Amino acid sequence: MNHHPEQCAGSIYSAKSWIWLVFSLYYFVPVYYMPFSALAQVLLVGVYCVFVSLYLWGITLKPQDVWKPVLAIVLLAFAITPYTPGSSTFFSYLGFLVGFTYRTKIWLLITGVLVATIIAMHYQFNYPFPFFAFPALSGLATIGIIGYVEKLRMEARISQQKSHQEIEQLAVIAERERIARDLHDILGHTLSSIALKAELAEKLLTQEKTEQAKQHLSELHQIARNSLSLVRQTVSGYKHRGLSGEVMELCEKLRQSGFVVDLNGDIPQLSPRAETAIILALTELTTNVLRHSNGNHCEIEFQQSCDKIVVRMHDNGEVKALIPGNGLQGIQERLNALTGDLQSSIHKGCEFVISLPRRELQQQA
Repeated sequence: MNHHPEQCAGSIYSAKSWIWLVFSLYYFVPVYYMPFSALAQVLLVGVYCVFVSLYLWGITLKPQDVWKPVLAIVLLAFAITPYTPGSSTFFSYLGFLVGFTYRTKIWLLITGVLVATIIAMHYQFNYPFPFFAFPALSGLATIGIIGYVEKLRMEARISQQKSHQEIEQLAVIAERERIARDLHDILGHTLSSIALKAELAEKLLTQEKTEQAKQHLSELHQIARNSLSLVRQTVSGYKHRGLSGEVMELCEKLRQSGFVVDLNGDIPQLSPRAETAIILALTELTTNVLRHSNGNHCEIEFQQSCDKIVVRMHDNGEVKALIPGNGLQGIQERLNALTGDLQSSIHKGCEFVISLPRRELQQQA
């Protein structure tokens, strides 16, 4: 899936986000029933351009940074409201930003503060209620609810997508395990038949029963050819389950031990040596979590930037000190051989960050 280059994870940016700014033109309605000098009109247009810039900036930010444009728009409303009640339009867009970004308690708290702000401004500047307070309050509430509902829908879609991805990965693993079992059954039966036929042929040759020995050798030849055909059909398309399969298995081990596991990001297709290094590293880190962590939540995240691949593993167990043992030293040595690195932190749990150069991505045909 291709994403817009400016879109950030968790933002509400889309290629058509600007369309909703059409409704912000209500900001200019007071120009038709209030006297404005030419300088005041230029000021109104300038403030509107600043508002549009702040809104477009806000919808591209990650949730933890949205407070910046929200605060800036509130201050902008404070500055322009003495000159025009059209600033009430700003609060509809504030409602959407806040509703989409924050969880229920914070959303309601911020909305309450904005409601109080609107009421205070209403009494301060004494605009008629239908011209300022009513559109500001109704827009803040209704558009805020729309933003909040849209956030819930997006979270549900992401959760569903993750579930589908895990189900697909488990289905692939199950199919490969089935093929492996079939392969074992075929080879087991075939090798037993070949061994029996070869033993009988050997005994018949020692007894100089040539014709009977030829018959068994002919049957042995036919068994071998048939089995080779069956094996080729069975292993067609079969490969090692790779990094995706190993990661899914590690997640399942953690869940069976009582951990809540979040798997984020797209698992990359790596070169064989890099894939092996990552599998061994994650296996060692998972073993450490199972043995030593007293937490109940673990997150594994895959990220890619313009120059490196990053794998982050974090659990919420309390760690006072981290003393690298042979396992972590072995991980570091394998990563160093690939000009990669392993970083660790014990702030708010235990976190390991594995990085590899982007050149270790497997080239797609």
